[in-house]
Amino acid sequence: MATERAHWPEPVPDRLQRLWLTLLVIAGALPLLPRLDWRIGAFASALFALRLLALRWHGVQPGRWLLVLLTLVGIANCLHVYGSLSGRQGGAALFLTMLALKLLELHARRDLQIAAILLGFLVVVQFLFDQSLGLALYLALVVGAMLTLLADLNATTGGGRLRPALTTTTRLALQALPLTLVLFLLFPRLSAPLWDLGLDAEQARTGFSDTMEPGAVSELVVNGELAFRVRFDATPPPPDQRYWRGLVLWQTDGRRWTVGEPPRTGPASLALAAAADRLDYEVVLEPTDRRWLFALDLPVAAEGVVLAPDHLLRASRAVESALRYRVRSALDARTPAPSAALRDYALRLPAGTITPRMRALVASWRGEGADDQTVVRRTLAYFNREAFHYTLLPPPLGPNPVDAFLFETRRGFCEHYASSFATLMRLAGIPSRVVLGYLGSEPNAIGGYHMVWQSDAHAWVEVLLPGRGWVRVDPTAAVDPSRIDNQSASRLLGAGNPVRFELAQDAWLARLARGARQFADSIDAAWQQWVLDFSAEDQLGLLQRLGLGGLGEYGLAVLMVVTFSLTLGAVLLGLVRAPREPDPLVARHARFCRRLARIGLAPHPGEGPQDHGRRVIAARPDLAAPVSRFLALYLPARFGPAPDPRTVARLDALLRGFRPRRRR
Repeated sequence: MATERAHWPEPVPDRLQRLWLTLLVIAGALPLLPRLDWRIGAFASALFALRLLALRWHGVQPGRWLLVLLTLVGIANCLHVYGSLSGRQGGAALFLTMLALKLLELHARRDLQIAAILLGFLVVVQFLFDQSLGLALYLALVVGAMLTLLADLNATTGGGRLRPALTTTTRLALQALPLTLVLFLLFPRLSAPLWDLGLDAEQARTGFSDTMEPGAVSELVVNGELAFRVRFDATPPPPDQRYWRGLVLWQTDGRRWTVGEPPRTGPASLALAAAADRLDYEVVLEPTDRRWLFALDLPVAAEGVVLAPDHLLRASRAVESALRYRVRSALDARTPAPSAALRDYALRLPAGTITPRMRALVASWRGEGADDQTVVRRTLAYFNREAFHYTLLPPPLGPNPVDAFLFETRRGFCEHYASSFATLMRLAGIPSRVVLGYLGSEPNAIGGYHMVWQSDAHAWVEVLLPGRGWVRVDPTAAVDPSRIDNQSASRLLGAGNPVRFELAQDAWLARLARGARQFADSIDAAWQQWVLDFSAEDQLGLLQRLGLGGLGEYGLAVLMVVTFSLTLGAVLLGLVRAPREPDPLVARHARFCRRLARIGLAPHPGEGPQDHGRRVIAARPDLAAPVSRFLALYLPARFGPAPDPRTVARLDALLRGFRPRRRR
């Protein structure tokens, strides 16, 4: 004969819990939506809106077949946008879509628990795209709210639901904190970040491209993002010497300058005829999705990166996360004479772009047999003497931008001056090339380093002079400061210094804004150095400071296991020895019994609540109503399968009015 087992119904979550979870999923998805295609965000937003409407009007809740159809549409949407359901973006899009669909079937408490756990995975997905401190703090709040919801879902009784759930979450976080710290410091590190798997390497980053044309650099000047941080080992160079060399452009079609394919024959391109004023420093470059790096002009040695020809730094692969490297630069260096083939390559000019008035201008500078240095000085004097203006809003230049800039508009940004100057030098028979990089840096007194911003983007020229090699010339610095266009929200801080935006407010407000920016960036730098960049070398360095440097990688793993076990044991011992909080229902019943004991009606040893209540009613019929009401609430909640979370509050209300007195 089959035996039927009792099956208690699955607890049904209330409307507030469904709303709580829905808002948490929306909050957790918000930072991810800008990283995905707008069609993925539109579909997920439509599902979120449908979930919120279903909370208000139950008839909007989709049925089973409609959910199947929405699931197929969501998968097809991901495939149509990314062509795959794997990879960083394709996988994140599919996961977000499925989580949004899960919100439409929150029928039982178990559904909410599963969705809340999936929200935790969604939080982890965010760090595949961004690891900034601000996002980490924001997602920590989301995770805390999620754990509070789980604590509320697993509570058997309630009454003041938020406070006990929040207390449970805080206690769990404090218990997990020492374990997290041990794992962070001692868990063996990989040589690359866990999320750096080579998937979806193409990601839009802010920074230089490998070409320059009118408007390319000025677009960066209006960008307020950080380019890189620099920490000097000694006294930093003066501001007008902080030229951060990045790219060398050799080839031009009259409008656009590109790297080209310069010949590599003759003397070694890294050889130096002389070098002085050497300076060591460390650079932390923000992600650029490019291989080229930046260093003070002129880098002579580097650690962790490649010093390529023309004294350029290159990474082994595209910089998809913050990169830290060390460089040694010689601020006063002289390069040897290049090969004849390289010299000829630096003199090439596109046919059809050189006009008669350009030739006449250069011929006037070459008059009376002037040498190359004299031609360079006369060209700079021409930019200073004539009505050239420095502006972020130059007029259009037409099909021949160099000629139009030199003789018609005479208004432009650094790329206009660099391109025109390099063209004039080649026309005068002086080999030249354009260099892209940054100029200047902002000291951060709080963090003890310098900040270089995208707004410091700059372009200058290098010319080949007899006996001196390649010499840096900044034609933009030759513009008369009185012809700086302040109406375009820019100004020049000294000759050759980068363009900055100017605050119209009082000086104290400008200082306050600058101090706030430096403080925020110093926090970001500490987060980058001590958390994101904490590597295997840092772990071994920590062991050496503790006198355990001989352990090595395997010893580190053993130390991690031992330390984690001891920490976990200490936490468990504290939990065992900590006084346990009584069950809220038992605590209310004990208060009920104490008040009856004051009138001589305490429960007998072994007497149950129901028998005790009957005896109290028999002895004191005047207490029958409050005693019966109390037991009618207490007994089902204490011994029933699914207590009402509001029972504790109702019992408290009854106890506030229950003050029995002895009979006279």
